[in-house]
Amino acid sequence: MRVNISHIGAKGDGIADGPLFVPFSVDGDDLEVKVNGKQGRIKHIHKASPHRVAPLCKHFGRCGGCALQHVSEDHYKNWKQQKVITELGHRGFDDISLLPLEVSPLASRRRARLTAIGGRAVGFAERGSHNIIDITECPVMAPEIVRFIGPLRVFLKGQLAARQKMAIQINLADNGLDIILESSGEPDLDLRMDIAAFAEGQDVARICWRDTKLKKPSPEILCERRKPHVSFAEHQVFLPPGSFLQATKAGEDVLMDFVAKAVEGADKIVDIFAGCGTFTVGLIGRHAVHAVEGDQHMTMALQQSSHQMGKIRNLTTEVRDLFLRPLLPHELNKFDAVIIDPPRAGARDQIQEIALSEVANLVMVSCNPATFARDARTLVDAGFIMGDILPVDQFLYSSHLEIVSTFRR
Repeated sequence: MRVNISHIGAKGDGIADGPLFVPFSVDGDDLEVKVNGKQGRIKHIHKASPHRVAPLCKHFGRCGGCALQHVSEDHYKNWKQQKVITELGHRGFDDISLLPLEVSPLASRRRARLTAIGGRAVGFAERGSHNIIDITECPVMAPEIVRFIGPLRVFLKGQLAARQKMAIQINLADNGLDIILESSGEPDLDLRMDIAAFAEGQDVARICWRDTKLKKPSPEILCERRKPHVSFAEHQVFLPPGSFLQATKAGEDVLMDFVAKAVEGADKIVDIFAGCGTFTVGLIGRHAVHAVEGDQHMTMALQQSSHQMGKIRNLTTEVRDLFLRPLLPHELNKFDAVIIDPPRAGARDQIQEIALSEVANLVMVSCNPATFARDARTLVDAGFIMGDILPVDQFLYSSHLEIVSTFRR
């Protein structure tokens, strides 16, 4: 079938009449496609869109990690900005103040979740398939992670059966790679010794193991040559295994700066979904901060790291499942400002409690424009005024986008 692409959809696919979703296309493309239901696969480009460019990576089009390397820079940025406008428009926000997009540079992604199959392939799944594309380059990930993939492939070839799968979660800390290997069952003594030797040979900071047979598996440290750490506002914070980090340091700095300015003048602040203290740490020199987080290990890491920060204002922490037990209005009313950075699903229940409280200054960070728009609607209906919205692109060439804004009443 011959089709013309009219626009790029929310997930990064080009869309033709029907609708027909065509991955790796862009508005203005005149294409011959093979159709399967509502999906189309490009067979031939009759006429390329003026917005089409050559992709940076040889794996693009097969690797499912990127969806938009074929789109020109300006058009790509406009599309990401439009995502915010569209999602907020769905919730009745027709007049918003959208700041220019902040884009993280190439080779800055410090988080990755790879899959290995039998040591034959280490990389990302092909789009719409369980097939793993063996990665030998990546323009998005930090060079330290890319360089590690080759030695990891060689190591796993001697450890995994031909069809055995393993997930590899990698965080790039300031002092090396922090890795979690995820597989079914516990590693035997020989594998533990081999992993320790591999970590030594590759100068890896830490390797942990997560047994996927368990219902709620916590990572077991197999080898910790040095405790991984990152710096927030020039303060060193040690990371427990599996810690959440912002995807790029550049994006993190932009978000931290926005949040710090948004709470200027507040004395007492509560940081909800605080993690290891991405926003808390930069504030405790000037504000009293209560950090609330559901993961006990991350809360403990924040407390322990704060002891090394010298003279700081009061810091308190609380371990709390914020989905089962959101902070209630009488608890929220003790604070002059609220920071909230929920996971992709947003924080519907917690936002409703904030709406019922007397809180007058809120800054919300979100990695999902759709749930941000939903929660923003609740806040505005409760009397908050939404300020400037800053989109932060830490997920180059994907459909994901971080946004942050203030809400005041």
